[in-house]
Amino acid sequence: MPEKGSTEYVELSKNFLKVYLKTITQKNDILTNLTIIEVLSRHASDEQYLGKRNDGDIWTSDSQPLEAFKRFGRKLAEIEVKLVERNNDESLRNRYGPVNMPYTLLYPSSEKGLTCRGIPNSISI
Repeated sequence: MPEKGSTEYVELSKNFLKVYLKTITQKNDILTNLTIIEVLSRHASDEQYLGKRNDGDIWTSDSQPLEAFKRFGRKLAEIEVKLVERNNDESLRNRYGPVNMPYTLLYPSSEKGLTCRGIPNSISI
């Protein structure tokens, strides 16, 4: 708030709506920013996720790291199951918050599109 007696205070007292509208971002800028955020937040159909590889991706022939990678993938799947269980447990207070939406941000998988979930392993090009 401007201090009493200042020119900003006088302007605010005369036409508060005009002063308020000068403080917010222009509509075109907001739409541009939201569009960029949405595009960058989408998951591609060929995205790979932590602990998962496409069948044709062979990155080593050594059995020990391949088995460790499989164990890691299974552990991530277990974590996702636990997250789903916790989201469905009504005894956990404030699980959803005021918007009544489950927590899915750190799920280790996602479908393509804007899902608000999933941890991509790499950027698809």
